[in-house]
Amino acid sequence: MSDYRPAESTDTDTFDLAVIGAGSAGFSAAITAAEDGARVALIGFGAIGGTCVNVGCVPSKAMIRAVEPLHSAKAASRFNGVKATAKVTDWAAMVTQKQALVDDLRVAKYIDVLPNYEGIKYIEGQARFAKDGSLQVGDRTIRAPKVIIATGSSPHVPDIPGLDGVDWLDSTSALELAQLPKSLMVMGGGYIGVEIAQMFARFAAGGRTGSQRSPDESLCR
Repeated sequence: MSDYRPAESTDTDTFDLAVIGAGSAGFSAAITAAEDGARVALIGFGAIGGTCVNVGCVPSKAMIRAVEPLHSAKAASRFNGVKATAKVTDWAAMVTQKQALVDDLRVAKYIDVLPNYEGIKYIEGQARFAKDGSLQVGDRTIRAPKVIIATGSSPHVPDIPGLDGVDWLDSTSALELAQLPKSLMVMGGGYIGVEIAQMFARFAAGGRTGSQRSPDESLCR
């Protein structure tokens, strides 16, 4: 960062660095540059904090943690003389608690942190590059000799015949379901697919009152 030279202009839209994307990567880049004396425009579109805190790591791990007692209770039957039970009594309440955690961490880890860095100006809006190469955010032109693009990624919907006729979910909407589904098919064996499959399989087990699994309560993986 030693090649940064503070912008001499007093124009509020002139910076040493523009960071497009206010998720964990963009936030870290903006803070690092600001600590080195740069004036930084941090441009965010949507919820500040990006994927991890809002729709990824935090909500998924909160729900995985919530399901652990269900799995532990089921595993207790392996031991003679031990009996344990656990079940899902209020799915909506659990989802609400998960969202409250997400909201609290977004404030604590992002919103409340920004005021500590005078060199960072947070600008809300969708960034785009004009034909002349200038950076536009709404009606504003952001002038900066260096730009970091840290916009992350979004789920890809595969071109599977018949998919358009199915009420499909991605990892984000799956974690926001208002009701625990009776059945679910998870397509994709990466770490996100495995997490989702494990989590809902354990929730499904915790939602059953009997020892037998009925056909409509199976989880396809």
